[in-house]
Amino acid sequence: MLVSPASPPAGQRHVCAARQALKRLGFKVRLGRAVSQRYGYLAGTDRERTRDLENAFLDPAIKGIFCTRGGYGTSRLLEHFDLRLAHRHPKVLLGFSDITVLHLALQSIGIVSFWGPMPAASTGLNDFSASWLSRAIMQQAPLGRVPLDCQSPAGVLRKGKAAGRLTGGTITLLAASLGTAYEVQTKGRIVFLEEINEEPYRIDRMLTQLLAAGKLSDAAGIVLGIFQDCAPRLFTGKDGLSLEKMFADRLRPLGIPIFSGLAIGHMADQVTLPYGVTARIDAGKCVLEILEPGVN
Repeated sequence: MLVSPASPPAGQRHVCAARQALKRLGFKVRLGRAVSQRYGYLAGTDRERTRDLENAFLDPAIKGIFCTRGGYGTSRLLEHFDLRLAHRHPKVLLGFSDITVLHLALQSIGIVSFWGPMPAASTGLNDFSASWLSRAIMQQAPLGRVPLDCQSPAGVLRKGKAAGRLTGGTITLLAASLGTAYEVQTKGRIVFLEEINEEPYRIDRMLTQLLAAGKLSDAAGIVLGIFQDCAPRLFTGKDGLSLEKMFADRLRPLGIPIFSGLAIGHMADQVTLPYGVTARIDAGKCVLEILEPGVN
């Protein structure tokens, strides 16, 4: 079932493209009532979006819930969504970006959900992302080694090996989760991070907020994905710090394994990752390996 927990798709053609992409994977596709509704920058009112999500969990005919896109609004939905429904009727839920906070909420009650491509988003669902999506949600086997982005160089911030349950997402949403019932938990975990359209100084500020809240320093390891359109614009040259230098300043002192270049982010060629399963990192070799299946 296609739902829009945050903003609506940009147009009806995006919804049609999403349906066709999922049908090509062998799915029968139903639409939530509020998928294309508009209430300002939201896909319908909070109640309408919540009703779609709850109905998707309650309907026994629905086996998977695909979010059309991110944008903004998922955190407003969580004020109303009854997490007990997801606990009683667990099923695949997939999305990224603003959907990060829904993943964190589900993870807080022990439900595995999936960071992955949203078929009605601008990045769509290409052959690469569709292949990894299928492996993640349609095979009862661990994903194994997760690929690096072929367009970006991988980098080692600190060598080392570690294992732990997987969490993470878009840094903006992780920072916004602090102080809420679904606050990101990083202790003993492998944390993946990505972002879009934020300058290094702004990412620095959000990382500093997470660190000041006691997050990340207790993680087992950190993996950086793709930071799309995050080059310096306000502070440039001698007045700025590159992403690489900023990450070294803020993360290397943690003393845990860290590498960059994973194929996750606001990009077309991205993998699907299951939240809450055990993963292993070998930062010196830029390797993230998923050790458990996301579905039973």
